[in-house]
Amino acid sequence: MITSDADPAAVKQGLLADRRFLLLQGPSSRFWTHLGRAIRARGGRVTRVGFCPGDRLFWSASAGDYRPYRGRADAFRDWLRDLAGRLEITDAIMLGDGRSWHAEAIALIKAERLPIKIWVVEHGYLRPGLILIEPDGMGGSSTIPDRFATSRTAKDAPRPNGWSPSFLRYAAMDVAYHMSNVAASWHAYPYYTPHSGIPPLVEYGGWVRKAIAIPARWRSRRETLASIDAAKGPLFLLPLQLSHDMQLVRYGISEPQIETLHRVVGSFLSHAAPDARLIVKVHPLDNGLENWRGMLAGHAPRVLYLDGGDLDQLLKRVAGVVTINSTVGLSAVRAGAPTLALGASVYKSAGLTDPQELDTFWTAPRAPDQALVERFCAFLQEEFHVPGAFDGPGALVGGEELADWLAAPPAAWDAGAA
Repeated sequence: MITSDADPAAVKQGLLADRRFLLLQGPSSRFWTHLGRAIRARGGRVTRVGFCPGDRLFWSASAGDYRPYRGRADAFRDWLRDLAGRLEITDAIMLGDGRSWHAEAIALIKAERLPIKIWVVEHGYLRPGLILIEPDGMGGSSTIPDRFATSRTAKDAPRPNGWSPSFLRYAAMDVAYHMSNVAASWHAYPYYTPHSGIPPLVEYGGWVRKAIAIPARWRSRRETLASIDAAKGPLFLLPLQLSHDMQLVRYGISEPQIETLHRVVGSFLSHAAPDARLIVKVHPLDNGLENWRGMLAGHAPRVLYLDGGDLDQLLKRVAGVVTINSTVGLSAVRAGAPTLALGASVYKSAGLTDPQELDTFWTAPRAPDQALVERFCAFLQEEFHVPGAFDGPGALVGGEELADWLAAPPAAWDAGAA
């Protein structure tokens, strides 16, 4: 038992003394460095694997050892097995489970039953101001729905502290990360390829075009919002996701998002009431490389394209939301909006979404059970989130909170090895 006069620093120093952590790719920020320092302050050993110059850019030697991987993708599994064995790794931490390196690491650990715990970190499901951590995997691989089915009522959930992302800060770090890769990866990491599959210069070209078009985009937004305000019939929302989002790629449905867009629009036009409107909302971080607006040409006024706007206010007005597996779906059920999820997600598996088919959803959407929604979100927040952010003031706190969580995961479930 810890006495009240115990030195907090001394108490924390030994919390992770028997643990050896391997950090794979993390956010394009110094968050991994903050986490590494926090783990070391609790007695743990930290090794960071870097796959590109950008990984090294945001890492500090004070956070732990750095091991570059410069080989081919097909040699990574053998390299990782050898490294993990020599270092006696007990825990592997990664940002998301969809990047090829991360998927390969998880497959290795599970297939060979290595005594290594898998921890996947991401932006919180209940954002902003919270960081998600869950064992084994996300989306279709998540253990959250099964754990929720046998969970107790949450009592002491961590609360977000108001940290919100800064687009300019995010953009600056993203540019620094990717430009260092463009400048130096050909020499230092000759086999590196971006996990998104989009060359950075191509993506930044899309952002430049979006910046140039700001006046036209603002005018379009005002016109769309005016049409929404004037609508007399039910409103439905289709939030687009980033096409390279790993949750979409791994746990979506077996078709490109463009095809899903056309299928949903076609279903809406064929089955929704004539006075109903479908709002197609572009993702706030969409790079502008796909002409979503152009794809919807000819369907006005029944289908409205929205670039921006207040999502929370929109969710209060809509009669239903259709999504593949966006976190907007969870926001929607929390707002009480009937939600149809086409792909795999933790909230769909937990039974919060409308189970009916797409064609019938437009005429009889079913609202979620709000008592179930509240219990699920409380459980999710207590068991799988810590306060913090990946950048800015919340990053340092997030690293400390996450290290404490790793030292003592919630008692309601067995974190166990993979």
